[in-house]
Amino acid sequence: MLIWLENTAYSQWILTGLTGWPLVLSMHAVGLAIAVGMVFAMNLRLLGLYTTIPLSSVQGLLGYAWIGIAINIFSGFSLFMTQASYYVTSFPFLVKISAIGLGIVALVITQKKLGKELSSWETGGISSQGRNLAIASLALWTLAVVTGRLIAYL
Repeated sequence: MLIWLENTAYSQWILTGLTGWPLVLSMHAVGLAIAVGMVFAMNLRLLGLYTTIPLSSVQGLLGYAWIGIAINIFSGFSLFMTQASYYVTSFPFLVKISAIGLGIVALVITQKKLGKELSSWETGGISSQGRNLAIASLALWTLAVVTGRLIAYL
């Protein structure tokens, strides 16, 4: 199946065409900026930075994080298709995908907790569980970005 993915016309267009790779890679960079930017803004606010920004405002921006994640699922799978048999054996790629999966889980949990505890977090401060979730999320998304860059070099 991996070889089939690599040999599809779409995969070959990305890999050998003049516009495929730059377009898909640029789309991936934009999706990454949106997703990680929104997630970082939320987590930094949960950790006590930017306290003048209400948590309800940060919560409202999380929909954009999901748009960025959707862009990256499409563009990331498109890039994966070009060298699928290599990527499944690449340690940095496997770490990246694991970190993204766990980062998405952390985002879902944070969104649910934020929805339930918004008013108490806004007035009484973020719970230790909320802070720990923010720290874990920051670490996971940072790991995903760094290992994503290492794929090309290791």
